[in-house]
This record gives sequence, structure tokens and C-alpha cells, in this order.
Amino acid sequence: MKLKSKLLLEVVILFILIGGISAISIINTKYVQETFSSINTETLPILNTLKNMRYASTHLSALTNEIILIEDETRNASENEFAALEETLETNFYKIEEAKLLFNESFSEYSDIVSKSYPQDVDQIELVAEKWNEMLFISNKMIQLKTSGASGGTILNLNNDFDFSYVEMNMAIDKAIELTTANIDQREIYVESLLRNVTWSIIIALNLFVATTLIIRFYILRSISKPLNKIKSVTRDIAKGNFVLYPEKGNDEISELGKDINIMSKDLKELNKKMIDQERMTSIGGLAIRLAHDIRNPLSVIQNGFEIIKLKTKNNSDPSLNSNFESISRSVARITHQIDDVLNFINISELHNSKNSLSSILKSTLQSMLIPENVKIILSENDSTILCDSSKLNIVFKNLIDNACYAINGNGEIRIRIIESQDDVLVEIEDSGSGVPDSILEKIFEPLFTTKQVGTGLGLSSCKSIVEAHGGKISVRNNPTTFTIRLPKNLQKTEESTINNSPNSMIESISYS
Repeated sequence: MKLKSKLLLEVVILFILIGGISAISIINTKYVQETFSSINTETLPILNTLKNMRYASTHLSALTNEIILIEDETRNASENEFAALEETLETNFYKIEEAKLLFNESFSEYSDIVSKSYPQDVDQIELVAEKWNEMLFISNKMIQLKTSGASGGTILNLNNDFDFSYVEMNMAIDKAIELTTANIDQREIYVESLLRNVTWSIIIALNLFVATTLIIRFYILRSISKPLNKIKSVTRDIAKGNFVLYPEKGNDEISELGKDINIMSKDLKELNKKMIDQERMTSIGGLAIRLAHDIRNPLSVIQNGFEIIKLKTKNNSDPSLNSNFESISRSVARITHQIDDVLNFINISELHNSKNSLSSILKSTLQSMLIPENVKIILSENDSTILCDSSKLNIVFKNLIDNACYAINGNGEIRIRIIESQDDVLVEIEDSGSGVPDSILEKIFEPLFTTKQVGTGLGLSSCKSIVEAHGGKISVRNNPTTFTIRLPKNLQKTEESTINNSPNSMIESISYS
């Protein structure tokens, strides 16, 4: 995970924790608020309904007694007084109905709230209803008996019962008030407990938040410091010349830095090898030029003397002598070829470019070579004119055709094709040999690498240097064995050519005569 992602993840986790703590606080606070609100919305209406029921029962008691008294007065009242008393009776009866209605409405509300919120107090609802019905029944009976002219003793007895029912009614209401007050006390205890739990939950959440933050920060810092220390150790080893690799794990910026260090380590290792090879080639080059110079001069004397001897013995028909002459000629040619390989590899001078036909260069190369009789050369009719150094390409083609002849053991076909594209020209040299082993396919262009019993191992390396000096590339593939030279049509001259990057650049200042 990238560092930016790690830090972003830390921020997200912290926000989640903060959000969780906030949510816990809000939920619990809201719950406390709802609890207080429920106390207000439940207990206050209950107390209000009980107050209304007490008012209705008191009103009923007073109006009933007042009606009884008025009924007594109507018997001895005059006509005018009787009319006034009748009007008062009607008003009292109306007020009794209002008291009944008030009680019924209040009782209905009280019953609903208690049934929903305090089911344990349902018995109190029945008790209040029972006492109200008793009080209402006695009130109606007293009024009916008084209106029908019942005796005073009967009314007095009923009045005593009525007063007793009124007292029991008030006691039932008082009991309901006590139960409501007890419920409020229980709610207050619950709220206090809830507040303690909320406080502790917030404290615990804050501690978890701090602990989680420290743990996340520890692991993030560890995930940064540990690989940095490893990178520090790797870079120290590289500085000492031990080109170790950083263990590539993860996909963050430090891992990418480790990958870059690995690339640097590989490049430095390769560069170090190249520098060692260059130093070795510089030493070998100086020695090779001196040896080539020392060998070429006496070899020229041998060659010239051999030619004179051949002329003087031209008419000699001794078969053994002719056989010796051929052996000497092949040996001189072999030594000359090896000297040319060394000098071509070491002394790749500046290119002298001009427009040349590739077909003409190939034909000139073939004419200058001694091709075995059983080797068939098939040169395509295609042609392309490019800017190049014909003498240098002649060396390349000669080496590749000579290698092809060796690969087919002097018996087979060599096909040479010229393929032109928009920007490049390909020259393919294909032979019918058995092919190059895959294990050495990538090494054949390295200096001094050869599988021949004779040869210097510098021919293909020289070819590679010359082709790259032209801004091209050379490659090889099997089935069938084909060497491909890719050359640009328009070679741009630059101050630093590809030759300056080759091992030979270290010895380019050495010349020979």
C-alpha cells in the first residue's frame, strides 16, 4: 500500500472512530432526552387526568347534595320561588352531565396511558372505575328517590353511603397519584444509571480512540522505517561494491524506491563488469596490435617468398609438393584472417559514409571471398540504397557469410535477402545449418566468445560494433539460423556515435602500421 494510501487510511479510520464516538454520544444523549421527554409526556398527562377526575367527583358530590337540598325547598316554596328553584335544578343537572363527561374523557385518557406505559398499574384503573361507578350509582339513586318523595331517613342513609363512596373515590385517586409518583422516581433512578453508562461509554470510547490512533501510527511508522533501514543497508553494500538487491515487496513509494535501487544495482554491476572488460580489452588490444604488427610483417615476407617459390616450381608435377603448397596457402590465409579479425575489432575508425547499393556491396563481398564449391549462395534481386560505409559493411557481410559457410560445413545453401521498409532496410543471411544452441544464442556477439575450433571469437563482436555505429541493430534467430541486420535509411551523423559506447572505445586511440 502506498504511503499516501496509508495516511489516507489512517485519516479515514480516525474519522470513523470520531464518528463512532460522536454517534454514541448523540444516541445516548438522545435516549436520555427521550427518557425525560417520556416522563413529561406520560406522567404529566396522568396527573392532569387524575386532577380532572378528582374535580369531577368533587363536583358530582357537591351538585348531588345541592340538588337534594333544592328538592326539599321546592315543597314549601311559592310559585315564584318554585320557578327559580326549578331553573337552578336544571342548571345543576346540566353541570352533573358536564362532570360526568369530564370524568369519562379524563378516565379514557388515563386508562390509555397507564395501559401502554405502566401495565403493572392496570388494577388501579379498574379500582378508579369501580369507585366512580359506585359514587355515580348512589348519586342517581338519591336524586331519583328525593324526586319521588322518599322519606328523609332513606335519603340520609344513602347520603352516608354517598359520602363514603366519595371518600373511597378520592382514596383511589390518591393511590393512583402515589403510583405515578413512584413511577417517576423509578424513571429518575433509571435516568441516573443511564447517565453513568453514557459517561463511561464515552470515556471508554475516547480511550479506545487514543489507543487505536497510537497503534495505527506505530504500524505506519514501522512500515516506513523498517524498509528505509533495509534500503540504507542495501545502499551501503552497493557502495562497498557488493551489488545486492533490495527484496521487492509491496507497491508503495518505498518499494518503488527499492525497485529503482535494484535497477541501479544491476546497472552498476553491469557497468562495473563493462569497465573490467574494457580494461581487459584495452590491455588485450594493445598487446594484440603489437602482435599483429609483429606477425604481419614476417607473414608478408612468408607470403611473398611463398609466391616466388610457387612461380619457380610452377612446372613441377610432384603431387606432394602441390599438397604442401595448398596447406601453406590455407595456413597463411587463416593467420591473415585472424589478424584481420583482431584489427577489425580493435580499430573501428570513424565511418566514411556515402550512398551505396546494398546489393552491390554484397556482390563485391562475395567476389572477394573464396566460397566452397558445395555452398550455394542465393542473393535476392531486391536492392536498396542507403547512407553507409561500404568497406565496414563489407567486413560485416564477409564475417557473416564466412560463419554461414562454417555452420553448413561447406555443403548447403545460404540465402541473402534485402527487405526494405519505410524507415529501415533489413539484410537477412540465412543458412541451412543445424542452428545455434539456444543456451549460447545470447552470447555469440560477446567478444572472445566462439564455438569454432579455430578463430578469435571477435568476428561477430566486430559486426555488432560496426552495425551499431551505423545506428542499426543485429540479431539472430533459429529455425532456420538467420542473422538479421537492421539499418536505417537515413543515418544522422552525431558527435557521439554508438561506437563510443562499445568496449572498443577504450582502445580507439591505439593505431597500428
